Amino acid sequence: SSDLETYWNLISSLLSNIDRICSPQCHIMFWFSMQYYESTRDFISRNSDFKLDRFPLVWVKSDNIGILPDPERGPRRIYETAFFGSRGDRKVVRPVSNAIAHPSQRDEHMSIKPEGMLTHFFRMFVDSSTVMLDPTCGSGGAVRAAKNLGAANVLGLEKNEEFAERARLAYKAGVTNGQT
Repeated sequence: SSDLETYWNLISSLLSNIDRICSPQCHIMFWFSMQYYESTRDFISRNSDFKLDRFPLVWVKSDNIGILPDPERGPRRIYETAFFGSRGDRKVVRPVSNAIAHPSQRDEHMSIKPEGMLTHFFRMFVDSSTVMLDPTCGSGGAVRAAKNLGAANVLGLEKNEEFAERARLAYKAGVTNGQT
């Protein structure tokens, strides 16, 4: 499918440009589908020097909103997962739990990651020395959460112009007001 091809193209582009994008010591938080857990983990491990934690970060959607692939044969999927890892000997700022229950949000973008949930995970690795890139920023929640936690620099890239403009406006309002 086109989505799957896009997924692998994004990962391949990231890893083939890793030295231009990331410093020798940095963290990565990478959202992925559990359907591709092993293949994604193997691909990142084979094609980069990132050391990924074996246990993913988990966002449980406390409002029970999720994907129901086949209502006659399986459960509703109400969680999303992200790999967390590091390159070099980058230490965490502070440990946090690898799972959080937080309601979903769908008002600005179809796969929005709520700032409150992102802030929970970002507390682990964002500080005043952080330079953060979100290459698929959608609504811009990650750049706002990182900036509100004191990141030195943040950059979000979004190919959809409408989403990018909304993210810019929300960034100005959210960071100015210190909201997360």
